[in-house]
Amino acid sequence: MGLGRELGKDADSSAAIGISIVSAPAVPLGSANGAHGHGLDQTETTRLLSAAAYLRPDSPAEFRAWRQNEWAKLRKRMTPGFIKVWLEKKRESEKDADADALPEKPQPKVIIGTDYVRWVRDRVANGRPVPAFGFELTPVVERCTAAEHLLYIRRAVMALAILAGLACLYTSAAEWTLAVVTLGIWAAFYLDRLLAHRHLIRVTEESDESSTKARVLTRKSRRALDAVRQLKFGTVIPYVTEMRADSPRYHFVGAGKVWYEAQIGIDVLPAQPKPKKDRTPGPAIPSPRFEDLFAPDGPEPTGVKQFTPDNLLAHVVSQLKRGTAPIPDFHPDNRLEAYGVAAISAERWKGITPEQWTSLNVLAEQGPRAVGAERAPKVARRFLCARVISWDGELVASVFVGFAYEDHYLRVTVRPHVINPLHPTLRAADGSAAGSGWSWHRHTWLASAVDMVLMLAQLFNPNKGRLHPELDEQKGPVSLREAYSTRYMDDMLQYDDARRYIEMMQRRIFDSVEQFLVDHNVDIGSYREQTTVILQNSGVINYGEMGSVQNQPGAVGSQMNARPPTAGGKA
Repeated sequence: MGLGRELGKDADSSAAIGISIVSAPAVPLGSANGAHGHGLDQTETTRLLSAAAYLRPDSPAEFRAWRQNEWAKLRKRMTPGFIKVWLEKKRESEKDADADALPEKPQPKVIIGTDYVRWVRDRVANGRPVPAFGFELTPVVERCTAAEHLLYIRRAVMALAILAGLACLYTSAAEWTLAVVTLGIWAAFYLDRLLAHRHLIRVTEESDESSTKARVLTRKSRRALDAVRQLKFGTVIPYVTEMRADSPRYHFVGAGKVWYEAQIGIDVLPAQPKPKKDRTPGPAIPSPRFEDLFAPDGPEPTGVKQFTPDNLLAHVVSQLKRGTAPIPDFHPDNRLEAYGVAAISAERWKGITPEQWTSLNVLAEQGPRAVGAERAPKVARRFLCARVISWDGELVASVFVGFAYEDHYLRVTVRPHVINPLHPTLRAADGSAAGSGWSWHRHTWLASAVDMVLMLAQLFNPNKGRLHPELDEQKGPVSLREAYSTRYMDDMLQYDDARRYIEMMQRRIFDSVEQFLVDHNVDIGSYREQTTVILQNSGVINYGEMGSVQNQPGAVGSQMNARPPTAGGKA
């Protein structure tokens, strides 16, 4: 990694590159236990996202937190006015004394268990799921559909309890009706937690339990399974526009947090011949005139070989996949994936027809000039996606590159994305599966009682909407991996790896583009100046998110969020 500008000089140089098919890998590169090439279906990320279907919320802890919050509100209402003023002044003085301290921002709320199963079915696997980065979506949806039978078992036990209570009304034990119903509902929640715990142990142990063992599937669940099983590799990806105070930010759904964005624009001019050393330098060559650069009916500038953005994309993909030749013994394996994708607005995602879906995949793999490809540039554009999957699927660094060439002007746009770590609630799956003994059963008995109280509270609050993760805005396509990520990347080692992958991919992409321009006799002076500024700034100032560093871009109170650095190094 980090091969620099000498990349590929020892390798066999290919001939002129035409419009070749750039296909995605048949099996996404990933690892099981760190071994390369085993797929993503058994990674830790896939396992924990599957285990969320069998997790159950810690109801007693949530009840205690709710009680403390209500008690704090009651005390605030009962406090006299002059004491409130004194407390506010005290908090302001403490805040001024520690101005550099970051305010505590909790992790986004997520749902688990039955609510998680229904959310995955109705939102993630509904229609055409967005591409999965760093995990395999199919086994997760299969486990969720298999876990749905626990809901039916719980409802069946509750129905039997209610019927038993009604039967007591017509016997001499009518006074036991309420006790029978209450005990039966409690037993239903306890049985649900007990069965879910057993399935959780199997999932966390990475057993080969197939989720196709589900005996009963609803119409929605069967439709969700068919959607993910028929989904080919994610070469069509939606994007959304996130409006900010300074400028919009474009986010490829599923790829994670958006880091800094870089743009390079150059006039495609022929390279000037190098002066010979034995001759005296001649007069300075004047700059070309405007009519010479942008002649409407004239050919390309003299000496520049004609090319298209598809030629450039195919060349960059081949260079990223090739690496160096020969590969030295100390050089690690190349884990970098590179392939073409078709980017379409999230507003059009739901209305994609089967015919348009086929044309979008042809656009991603072969380009807009291929037969059957989507040709309307306002509908979809072709991008290069380069990514590295590491940390057993939990770290995915991606770079989306767009090439535009028109009127002798070439523009290269680079948009890096990084997926943050998994939510701490999913991290607790291993600890939940390890619970056993009487202490676990006592806690489960209490949690079942609290579950029963919460169910009764929801019956008297019918206006409460269905639960969903906080990061799901309930509109447009949603990514399961993004909805169950943390707000910040607070692990130093993971953050260092993310920066290293992004910088390595950027440098290799810039070097490949430069080599392509040299091969086509294009002046690269302006291109080198711009790439040098971008690489220098990205090595010092990074727009990732580290929650524990005040001056880190993306952190609360950071001054690096205003706008990207300019060529002079000032924000």
